[in-house]
Amino acid sequence: MDLYWSVVCLIPILLGHFVTIWGNYFRASSQFQNSISKVTTPASKKQRVSFWERHDSQFGYSIKFWCLTGLIVTMNIYWFVLTTALRRDKYVISSGLSAGVSRAIAYGASQAILLDTSIILFLVLRRSMLHAIGFTYPEIIPLHRWLGVTMLVWATIHAIFYIIFLDLTGSLSTDIAFTGIGRGTRDMPGVFSLCGLIIMAFFALPQFRRMVYPIFLYVHRAGTFVFFIGLIMHYPSVMLWYYMLPGFVLFLIDRFVPKIIQARSISPVASCTLNADADIIRVRFTSPEPMKPYYPGDYITVQIPGMGHIYHPFTIASYWPEDPYSITLYMRVLGESKYSWTRHLAQRCGIDDKSITIRANVDGVFGDRRHDYLKSETMIMFVAGAAITTFMALIKAIAAQIAASNEPLRLKLHLICTFRTRSELHAYGSFLHQITRDPRFTSWLHVEIYVSRPDKPQTLMGAHAHVVKNDIQVPAQTKKKSQKNLLKRTGTLLMRALSGRTVVDAPVASMVSVVEKDGNNAIEEKEVTNSVIQRSSSNTSTIHTLDEIESPPKSEGVSVIVGSSPPASVSSTGALPISGSPTRAMTYQEHALPTFQDSSADSISKRLAALDLITSALLVAVPLAVYYGMRAVDWEGPSQWCVTTNKKDGWTIFVCQWTYAMVPGILHTIVMLALGYIGIRVARKVRMRHHMLRAGNNDIESSRTFGSSMENSKQAAADGNWDEGDVVYSHGRMDVRRIIKSFVDEGVGRKEDGRGLTTVFAGGPEGFLNMVDKQVQKANWTVEFHRETWAP
Repeated sequence: MDLYWSVVCLIPILLGHFVTIWGNYFRASSQFQNSISKVTTPASKKQRVSFWERHDSQFGYSIKFWCLTGLIVTMNIYWFVLTTALRRDKYVISSGLSAGVSRAIAYGASQAILLDTSIILFLVLRRSMLHAIGFTYPEIIPLHRWLGVTMLVWATIHAIFYIIFLDLTGSLSTDIAFTGIGRGTRDMPGVFSLCGLIIMAFFALPQFRRMVYPIFLYVHRAGTFVFFIGLIMHYPSVMLWYYMLPGFVLFLIDRFVPKIIQARSISPVASCTLNADADIIRVRFTSPEPMKPYYPGDYITVQIPGMGHIYHPFTIASYWPEDPYSITLYMRVLGESKYSWTRHLAQRCGIDDKSITIRANVDGVFGDRRHDYLKSETMIMFVAGAAITTFMALIKAIAAQIAASNEPLRLKLHLICTFRTRSELHAYGSFLHQITRDPRFTSWLHVEIYVSRPDKPQTLMGAHAHVVKNDIQVPAQTKKKSQKNLLKRTGTLLMRALSGRTVVDAPVASMVSVVEKDGNNAIEEKEVTNSVIQRSSSNTSTIHTLDEIESPPKSEGVSVIVGSSPPASVSSTGALPISGSPTRAMTYQEHALPTFQDSSADSISKRLAALDLITSALLVAVPLAVYYGMRAVDWEGPSQWCVTTNKKDGWTIFVCQWTYAMVPGILHTIVMLALGYIGIRVARKVRMRHHMLRAGNNDIESSRTFGSSMENSKQAAADGNWDEGDVVYSHGRMDVRRIIKSFVDEGVGRKEDGRGLTTVFAGGPEGFLNMVDKQVQKANWTVEFHRETWAP
C-alpha cells in the first residue's frame, strides 16, 4: 500500500509542487509582462476582463473562486454519501436499524473530516499549484477559513450521531470515559480533538482575530496540534497518513524554504525611520546581490528578534526595476491595542525622522497576483492611508510601460486617496509629489487627494512645520472667502509660480511671469492669466505641467517662466539662467523608470529558482527516508499488523495501533522541522559573516548591537519620508457617493457596455472598503470591484 500510494499520490504531488516553485519565479514575470502590455494596446482592439476573473456584485468573489468552492463542496457531499452508503447495511445488520443508521452517518462524517484534512493545509500555501492555474493567496484564504468551519460541522455531526449510537446500544458510559476497557481510550482523544476545533473556531472570529492577532496565531497553532494528535489517537488507521502527509510536507516546505533563501541574501540589518507626526514607519531592506524580482501587489513577512516569533505581512511599496537590491515597506502604526506589534516597533525606531538600523528577518517574496484588470479601459482606485503602498509599484510599472512602448496609451487611471492628516500625506510625499509633478505620470494619471483631519498641535510647531505649511490646499467653493484671504491666496500662488512650483488649480486666476525683451534689453514683467487652469465639476484639483500650459504667442525675445527660479539676469542671447539647485520636477527626469526586462529579471529568477529547488529537495528527501524506514519496521510481527490484537487487552491493542499510526509520521515531521530550523540558522550565520566582512573591522561591534547606531541626519533626510515639495489636496472627507456619481455622469461604467471595461479597487481598512462597496452597489455601477484590505 505504501508503494502504491507513493507512486500514485505522493510523488506526483511533490513533483507538481516543484514545477510550481520553478514556475513561480518565471510565471509572475511572463504574466505581468503580458498584462502590462495591454495598457498600450490600441483602443481599436476591444479587451475585457476575462470571464473567470470577473467578480460577483454581491460578495465580491471571482467566478473561478466559486468554481473551486463548488468543487470542494461536491467532493465533501460525494465522499460523505458514498462512505455512509457503503457502511450502512453492515452496521444495520450488526446493530439494528436506528443504531446502524446513526453509526453509518457518524462514520460518513468522519471520512469527510479526513478528506478536508487532506485539503486544509493545501489552502494556506503561499506557493501553491492553485496559483499556477490563476488563483491568488488572498482568494484561497477564505476557502481555508470556510473549510475549517466545514470540518467543525462534520465533527459535530460525527459526535452527535456517534453518541446516539452509543446510547442506543447502551455503551455510552463505558465508551466515553478514561478506561482500558472498551473504546473509551480511543474515544476520549476524539473529544479533545473536537475541543481543539471549537477553540480554534472561536479565536478565528474576525473581531477577535484582528484585535489580538498574536494570540489568535498561537492558539491556532496549539489547536492544530491538539486536533491532529487527537485525530490520530481517535482513529489510528495505518492509512491515516495517506490523507495528511502530502499537506504536511508541502506546508513545511512552504514555511521553511523561503526563509532559508532570504536568510542567506538579505542583509541582517534594516534601515528604520519613524514619522511620529503621521504614525508611519518606513523600513528598507538591502541585499548585496539582486533580490528575487517582486511585482506590484507582492508582499513579504517580517519578524523582529526580541519582538516575538511571528512574521507579519506587509505589501512592498518599492518598484523592483528601480533598485533590485532593496525592498521598501511603509507600516502604519496601530496603537489601539497594547499587543500592537507596530507600536512596539515604532518605539524601537527611536528619534523622529532619524534612520536607525534594526535587526530583522524576512520571509518571502510572496504573491501570485493576476493582473487581468489591466485590460480595462478605466481603472479607479479608492485608497485610504497606508493602502496606497499597494498601488505604488503598479503606477510606476504602468509609467515604465508607457515610456517603453510606441503604442498610444489606452488605459485611463484615476487615483483617489484620503489621508487623516497632512503629516500622513507627507509620509508618502516623495511618491505623491512625483506622480503629481513628473510629466511621465501627469499625462495619464488623474490624482485627487483628500485630508480629513487637522494635524497634531506638535506637528504645526515642530520640525516639520515648514513642510506642512508649504502644502497647497484647494479651497472649497461652497464657502465664502473674504477679500483679504482671496488676495493672500493669490499671492501664495504667485509666489509658488515664481519659486519653481508647477501651476495648480485654484478658484482664482493664477499668474505667470512673462519676460519681454525690448530693443534696449530692458526687462519688463507682465501678468498673464493662465487659460488652462480650470476646476472640474467635482471640485477636484488637477495639476498642470510645463507641457500642458498654454503659452502666449511668442515674439522675438519673449520667454515664459514656469517652474524655475526668478530671473536674476539675462544673458546676451536672451536666455534666462536658473539660479540655485534644480527643482524636483527637473531631478525626476534624471531617474529612469526601467522595465523588468531592462533589469534582467529572468536571469536573476533562474539562479534563485535553482537554489530554491535544491533546498526543497533536501528538505523533502531526508524526512521521507525516515518515514519509510519507520513504516518498514515490523513492530508486532513479520507480516501482521498488531498480531497481539486477539490475544491482549484493549489497552495493549490501542498502544500497538497508536505506534503504527503515530510514530512514522511524527518522526517525519520532527526531522523536517529540525532540518528547516537548522537550514535557517546556517543561512543566517553565513549572511552575518558576509555582512561583517563587508562592514569592516570598525563596524563589527556596532553591527552586533543592532539598533544603537544612528545614521547621519542628512542621509536620513534624503532617505526619509518628508518631501520639501508641496502636494495639492482638498480638505475634508472623501465623498465617495459624489465621486461615483461624477463618473456615472461621464459615462464610465455604463450598463450597456457590460462588465470588464471598468475596474474599481478599494484599498484600506475593512470599514472603508465596506463603505466604497456599498456606494458602488447603490449606484448600480457596472464595474469589476476588487477589495484590498489591511485586515489579517
